[in-house]
Amino acid sequence: MNETTAKREWKKTTAIAIVMAVKAIDAGSPAVAHASMTNREIAQAVKTYQIPQSSMDVALNRLADANGLHVLYHSRLTENLTTPGLNGNYTLSGALDSLLSGTGLNYRLSENGEAISIVLAQSNRTVSDASPRNAQALPPIEVGASPQSNEQAPHGSGAGRSAATASRDQNAGKDGLGGRFTGYMSDTASTTLKTDAPLLKTPFSVQVITRQTMDDQQAIDLKDAVVGNSSGVLAVPNSSFYTGLMIRGFSTNTSVYFNGLRQYQLMNVDTANLQSVDVLKGPAAMLYGRSEPGGLVDLVPKRPLDTPYYSVQQQAGSYGFTRTTVDATAPLNKEKTLAYRFNGSYVRSDSYQDFANKEYYFLAPTFSIRPNDQFRANIDLQFMHDVFMPESNTVAVGNRPASIPITRYLQDPSYTGKLPQRFDLRYYGYDWTFDIDKNWSLTNRLYYRSQGQDLSSVSFIGLNQATGALTRGSYYQSITNQGMATNLDLKGKFVTGPLSHSTLVGFDYYSNYQPLAPFYLVVPASKYLPAFNIYAPVYGSRYAGVTPNLFTTNSESWKGVYAQDTISFWDDKVHLLLGGRYDWAEVNWQVKNNDLRTAWIVSPNLSKAFSPRVGLTIQPMPWLSLYANYTKSLNADNGLNAGSAIPSPLPPVRSYEWEGGVKAEFLDKRLLLTLAYFDLVKTNVPGPDPTNPGNTLVAGEAESKGFEVDLKGQINENWSVIANYTHDDARVTKGSLYNPLTEINTQLFIAGNRLPTVPKNMGNLWVKYDADGSFQGLSIGGGAQVVGSAFGDNANSFTIPAYAILNGMISYRFDVGPAHLTAQLNAKNLLDTTYYASAASRFQIMAGPPRTILGSLRLEF
Repeated sequence: MNETTAKREWKKTTAIAIVMAVKAIDAGSPAVAHASMTNREIAQAVKTYQIPQSSMDVALNRLADANGLHVLYHSRLTENLTTPGLNGNYTLSGALDSLLSGTGLNYRLSENGEAISIVLAQSNRTVSDASPRNAQALPPIEVGASPQSNEQAPHGSGAGRSAATASRDQNAGKDGLGGRFTGYMSDTASTTLKTDAPLLKTPFSVQVITRQTMDDQQAIDLKDAVVGNSSGVLAVPNSSFYTGLMIRGFSTNTSVYFNGLRQYQLMNVDTANLQSVDVLKGPAAMLYGRSEPGGLVDLVPKRPLDTPYYSVQQQAGSYGFTRTTVDATAPLNKEKTLAYRFNGSYVRSDSYQDFANKEYYFLAPTFSIRPNDQFRANIDLQFMHDVFMPESNTVAVGNRPASIPITRYLQDPSYTGKLPQRFDLRYYGYDWTFDIDKNWSLTNRLYYRSQGQDLSSVSFIGLNQATGALTRGSYYQSITNQGMATNLDLKGKFVTGPLSHSTLVGFDYYSNYQPLAPFYLVVPASKYLPAFNIYAPVYGSRYAGVTPNLFTTNSESWKGVYAQDTISFWDDKVHLLLGGRYDWAEVNWQVKNNDLRTAWIVSPNLSKAFSPRVGLTIQPMPWLSLYANYTKSLNADNGLNAGSAIPSPLPPVRSYEWEGGVKAEFLDKRLLLTLAYFDLVKTNVPGPDPTNPGNTLVAGEAESKGFEVDLKGQINENWSVIANYTHDDARVTKGSLYNPLTEINTQLFIAGNRLPTVPKNMGNLWVKYDADGSFQGLSIGGGAQVVGSAFGDNANSFTIPAYAILNGMISYRFDVGPAHLTAQLNAKNLLDTTYYASAASRFQIMAGPPRTILGSLRLEF
């Protein structure tokens, strides 16, 4: 048998997954109860189910018994799958929807004579030879009685996990290629939501950027992965060079999480060890405590697999960019109760901008322990060493960015070269889950982290609009941070009468401590930096070291308790979410002058708050849901205003949001559509003071409201799509009075002004074609990102022009003996458009990269 014939036979066997038929066999059969009912009535009849958490095979057999079904199934597609069980009142369709949620399996009900046939087949979510995207359900097959029809199929190490978790962990390896081929759509975000509920049943918007999306687009860091692939997300300039994102009009720098735990001031987040990136929209305080109101980003790590997989990829591209990545996973013992995975990357690159460069290595080993069906644990380690000279912001002249090349470096390389940015990370974490019984489980996550950072910059203070003379300052600080975070979640399912409950009760704790560190702030920097003109730059630092101005130390901690119950009823068509959280947060600062004797000990900034969340989801049809929610949040902005005569803490920030929308699954659950309307209000909004880098401006209140559309998934076996659109009107609603004589210099928040860098309209389209037949292995993709104009500062004194950029890719995958080799070429900003991605002030404008070409070769086996 040749290889093509073997693949065709494999497709046939995997397509016939399970066939069950409702048919009266004899007078003693449970099916006799159906004798007076039509086939449609049988399918729509409501029954009470009490199926415990078990393997998928056991659950399907119990469903068959409850309905007088006879079941014939192929064990290949159900092995390693488990289900959290079924408790409550459901129709046959509703019961199948719930049991199969997140498994990657679809079903189809059809009437044929005296029987109702249920044909179960693999959904079109993975792409590989071993798990073909061409798998389709075969025509219904009616099955008679068989003494062996209820024999349980064997199941593997996935037993004891929920169906959603099993789908994410095990299906990740079913393609035989390390979980790379996950499609563009995910129907669950169990790590981020802390629940196994499908996205269709959750009353808020969650966008999942899958591993395949990152691979197809060669997304190197977090910004590459998220911006464009989720509605309402932008990259923002950050004077401290931390990873900066904006969601629904508000910065979310402090709201980046890894495996559900908050991280602290990350730099150059590499995607090598990520299985997906989840973007949870809106205030998330109920689950996560002090987070920013626009939303949060949760980094979901790759996990060890039962099937060995090894990959080496070499990437090279424009401006001297090179990146080498390794991905290796395998079980460590014969029983497969221990497994490892190692991901690592090395990056070296110059930049399109003069003098900027970076070099880092990132190592991320992880281990899994699954001694039995009740307990599973993961251990995560991360090590990073990063040294870089970041690209420089540009400035505004008149009502737009200055007409100078975006390659121009406005800082001073003689200074930043002597004091380059440095980021060192040591991360040690774990998570474990214990299934107490069939309905209840306990999960604990914890990490300890140590970070070292050198922060240096030439800051911009003033600009002569006529001559281009730029007044500059500088700062430098070398600091260390130690932190930890942990949480404990108790999850359970139970039934009270006609109501089914999915309950979550939890506790979490977060802390960070920065020991006493010197802070060098020189304003202006004319003592050792030459006069500088943006049109005729002259570089050359006379810097020989200065005395630190201040010594600072700070610590922050918070703890919170939370509870949530999702109540489902009316044949699992209505889901009511009720939740609340109480936080205790404290931030302490100590500031000393340069003789270490005079000290300002800032009184602790204490915040206590209750954060409620209420949500409702209605599913009039299995593929369609309508949702709404209200949530209130305590936010993370609790920094220090070090620019005042006596430093003072910033006031606590609160926010609340109303959101409503529609979700729909199309084309056999291959395509997910989310439409969301949001109205988000944030109080005490902080912002930079261009006249004093150490000072922070605070607005009374800002509001961001609009709507979003996200479409992700596969149109058919060949075509995949990611499309989104955002309309957002983000404005200051309570602020200072407008004074035209001072507004540009003071940059106060003025009521009615639009928030900086938030365009009213932006959208993205990415389409990919996977060839078959003679061209199988070839993939071609491309799309456009269109962003409308926005104001660039609080004063709305200049505009960031609208822009559109085109991106594309082509790849070809072929076999090399037992291995697979993929050659890929990506081009970003194909037309070499000059554009500005975002801004925070007249001195913080971030240019977008020009045309960039990136090629790669990936060998995997």
